[in-house]
Amino acid sequence: MVEQLRAEAEQFEKRLITIKDQKEKIKLRDREQRKLFGKWDDALHKSVTGPFWLKDDQIAQIVADSILYHDGVWFDVLAYCIMPNHVHLVLIPHESSDTADYSLTKIMHNIKRNSANHANKVLGRSGAFWQHESYDHFARDEKELERIIKYVLYNPVKAGLVTDWKSWKWTYCKYEM
Repeated sequence: MVEQLRAEAEQFEKRLITIKDQKEKIKLRDREQRKLFGKWDDALHKSVTGPFWLKDDQIAQIVADSILYHDGVWFDVLAYCIMPNHVHLVLIPHESSDTADYSLTKIMHNIKRNSANHANKVLGRSGAFWQHESYDHFARDEKELERIIKYVLYNPVKAGLVTDWKSWKWTYCKYEM
């Protein structure tokens, strides 16, 4: 399944190169990325092979703590959902300055590094904790941001883990939905 999705993504990128109209290219990229993201997410929900370290409440708490550690300082966390084998996170980075880099790359590196180090200690293991694959998306407006937050919150419902997102222990939303 993973190889099939990678191949599909590569084929799309090759097709995208041939499109000359920038507006059309952006529109197509957004649509295809959402579709491919949905397929990856479905594959994660259906996966029966691990690792499933995030099922462990202690490990999930480490990840939640890492996400919230710089909340309000480097970025504002709007929502997250920690699933058994992946995480969804919606945040707004603060403005970078000459003395502070609040880029998404730095934020995610920090969250992943800290959570991986702590989780590996608890698990008595070493090595990679997070997969290299990730999906970053910038919301273009409030409507899209709301759609993304709902997608994140309803992820455990979609995966069949609960019937109400509020009953999943590892979902968080800053605002009332």
